[in-house]
Amino acid sequence: MQKPGNTESRRNWTSPPQGWVKINVDAAIFEEVGSVGVGSVIRDANGTFVGARHCKFEAQLSPREAEALGLKEALLWTKRLGFRSCIFETDAKTVVEAIKAIKGCSYFHTIVSDCVELLKHFDNVQVDFIHRSANGVAHTLARASRSMSGSQEWIGVAPEFISDVVIIDSI
Repeated sequence: MQKPGNTESRRNWTSPPQGWVKINVDAAIFEEVGSVGVGSVIRDANGTFVGARHCKFEAQLSPREAEALGLKEALLWTKRLGFRSCIFETDAKTVVEAIKAIKGCSYFHTIVSDCVELLKHFDNVQVDFIHRSANGVAHTLARASRSMSGSQEWIGVAPEFISDVVIIDSI
């Protein structure tokens, strides 16, 4: 396992190395309805869409708890799909920093501890911080979960509501 955590952020999405996939992750809080949405998208070394998933949770979470939950859900999903060399990107710097130096006993740290344990299931793995502008697809997925129920997953073909964002990111 590679050591997680490149804290240098990028402003544009970039492809992962050959043989790897990149998973962008984001969360959105919907205080008015008491829920949290998380979104993840997987793309390969060519920038080609591999899969996307979003989940909605009825919960009152802080922003950092929601972002950590988003990473945990992405790790579980990617592990289930069988990918072994992965770069996870999030625009939540506090989550990336917590992965590298886990300390504390709050609910946030419990979620981060779960993420650290899940990272052990990958052969090669990184968790990197990126700017929101490089995380557009995951952000769109997280926001869309507000109007959708439960979890949804797309493999091979991007849903129409994110297809334009996937194309723009790859340019």
